[in-house]
Order: sequence, then structure tokens, then C-alpha cells
Amino acid sequence: MSAIVPAVEPQMDRIGEYLVKRLIGEGGMGKVYEAEERLSKRRVALKVLRPELTRHEDGRRLFLNEMQILAHLEHPNLVRSLASMETDGQLVLVLEYLHGRTLRQELTRRGTLPWHEALEHVVKVAEALAVAHGQEPPIVHRDLKPENVMLTAPEDGAEDAPSTGLKVMDFGIAKVLEGMHGTNTQSIGTLQYMSPEQIDARTIDARSDLYSLGLIFYEMLCGDPPFNSPSPRELLNLQCTAVPPALDEEVRKGLPRGVEDLLFALLEKKPDDRPASAREVADRLSIFRAASDAVAPGRPSRGGPPRASRSDVAPQTPRMANAPILDLARDPRTGDTRHSGVPKAAAAPSKTEDKPAARPRTDTIALVEQNASRAREVPTWLAIVAIVALSLVAGMTTYLVRLKTTAGTDPSTTTTASAAYEKGATAKPRVPAP
Repeated sequence: MSAIVPAVEPQMDRIGEYLVKRLIGEGGMGKVYEAEERLSKRRVALKVLRPELTRHEDGRRLFLNEMQILAHLEHPNLVRSLASMETDGQLVLVLEYLHGRTLRQELTRRGTLPWHEALEHVVKVAEALAVAHGQEPPIVHRDLKPENVMLTAPEDGAEDAPSTGLKVMDFGIAKVLEGMHGTNTQSIGTLQYMSPEQIDARTIDARSDLYSLGLIFYEMLCGDPPFNSPSPRELLNLQCTAVPPALDEEVRKGLPRGVEDLLFALLEKKPDDRPASAREVADRLSIFRAASDAVAPGRPSRGGPPRASRSDVAPQTPRMANAPILDLARDPRTGDTRHSGVPKAAAAPSKTEDKPAARPRTDTIALVEQNASRAREVPTWLAIVAIVALSLVAGMTTYLVRLKTTAGTDPSTTTTASAAYEKGATAKPRVPAP
């Protein structure tokens, strides 16, 4: 039987039923190998965790439980967990093999990414987080960083070819490490991407991953994380207390206001001040995907009113041809005048609009004053024309009346009456006899 066994197999490292091809990478959690399943010849990735994990019974049990949960997670942006096992004293994750490069390698090669490309990566990571956070109980990554984000590429292409997809890796491993310490608040993770609540050993939930996502987003745009220090103590203090530096002016050119607002919302120190969920982040950023295909117009560089706080900013939408004119607001980080994203129709009314309409006066004096003012409003030429017209009408009326009276009277009667009057006026009064 030994004669028919291929001579090459004993020369290869073997982990369980998998033949190890090469070492892909090594990190704080363990080593990753490219391997091949012995019987099916399927290409896989083996993540061998650090040996100290196997020394704790609780750690082994939690690892196996966590990996069983992850094996049921199905999403295009999540690395598929094919199996988990403990063999030869080692805890091993069997994962789908991915061709491509990590986001860390991409940033090292390019430095920064255009905002629309960075936005696409953030949306895909947020969609993966939404699926994991939606489990019961929620699965929180706890160690989200560029090293755990894989940009996939076609297997027949170069590893530095444009990415065709994105996968989030290493879900649940930080939880295994925390479980070894018997608490869900142990500060396990990469210091550069830890949330303030992780550093302070407070209770951790899904919003901790959102803070880490904000740090990654910032680094993709600027080339460096918002907080840097060679001193771990100082870096911890910056993560917990410092305000993120403003984006460079070059970075802000063409960057939609809604994207920038959401970025800094993710970096809020208090979890309650961040977006409520990864689904909200994905939904709010997805509306800018169409806008990212067009060249965004430039923006004024300086001056303008202060930038509105997160609570005052309405949900953003890309500015289209038919979009309403937007009010301006100034960013306190740089003083830039920028679109606030709030349509003028929805803006706060002016002071004149706030005053209630005056009620009309109905007393007698008011009515007299109104009539007098109306009379004063009659033009002079119109008044003269009206007077002349009335005078002509009155004159004509008098003339017509006299003419009618003269035409209807008997001349003889008039003469006799006059003679009788004259006769009576000259006759002496008759005196009665004594």
C-alpha cells in the first residue's frame, strides 16, 4: 500500500485532513495558510489560532460554539466559515479561500482612496455587520480593522487587479479571547481601532464596531487614522477624549455633506451619539452611490455659517438637477461654507414669518379713519372731473324742469290774473256805512 501513496504528500505539512500549501499571513490572532482538502481537492484557507487558546477549556468551548454560529452566516460580504476543529492541540478555522488583498495592503500601495471608492467599501462592510449584528444574540466583531477586510479579485488576474468584491474576516475571534478572561468587557482588539467603550472596559455592543468602521473610513479618505501616537497611553487618551481632526481641504472637494456628517457621527465618543445600527449606516450611504458616479461640483473653501450639529442635520440625499436649493452652513472644523442638506422650504421661518398677522380694528374711530384715508386716496383730477360732471347734470336738470313748466301754462290765464292783481292792488278799500 505504501507504494501507491504519492511521494510528495509526506513532504507537505498537514493539518487534519488538509494539506498546507503555503503561509499566507500572520497576525496577533494566529497564522493563515493556503491549503487543500485532501479528498475533495478543494482550495481553502486555514486559520490556526494562537496556542495559548488551547490551554483554556472555556476558550476551546467558546471557540467551537462561536464558529458554529458563524458557519450559518451567509452574506456576499462575509467570509464563509466552512468548518472548525481542534486537531493536534490546535484550534483551526477552515475558511473559503479568497484571491485578492487586504484593505491594509491596498492602503499601503495607494495611500488614499477616492471618496466614492471608500464609500463603496464602507457600505459593503456595514451590510456585513448588519447581518452579524442581527443574529440572536448579536455577533459583534470587536476587532474590525483594514487587516480584516479582504478585497477580492478574479483568480485568473493579478492580486493588485481592481477588486470585484469585499469580505469581512475574523468575526468572533476577539470574543473567544474575551471569553478566556471571563468577561465581555475585556479590552481585546487592535489599539488603533478600538472604541472608547472597549478601552474603558465597558459593556460592548454593535455600536463599537461602528466606531471602528468610522476609523477605517477616515483612514481610507486621509491616508492615516484620525488618532496617532507612538505612546500607547497617549493613543488611548486620544481615542477616548480627542475630537477627530477636520478633513483636509483636498479630501473635502466633491465630498457630499451627508457623507462627511455620517463619518463624524461614526466617530462620536458616546455610543448613543452614533448611528443606531449598521443597517442605518448602509442605508444612509447607499443613496450617495449614484451620485458618486458623477463628478461632484466644487465647493467654496472658506467662510460661511457654522456647521450644524449631527442632531440638527436632516437625512441627506444626493443633489440632483431637480433638487431644491439648499441652505448653507459652516463647518466648525474648517469654517467652510457648505450645503447643509436642508431645503430652504424646510428651513426655519424668518422672524417676519414668525409674527402672527395683525387683527383688523373694528371700532368706530378706525372706520372713520379708514374712510378718511380712502377719501384722501382719490386723485385730484378725478375729483375735478366729478364736480364738473355733477354741475353739468344739475344745470341740465334745472333747465329741463323750467322748460317743461313754461310749455304747460295758459298765457291768457296768466294775463288776467296779473290784471286782477294789479287792479286789486290799486283799488281803495271799501269802508262800511255807519
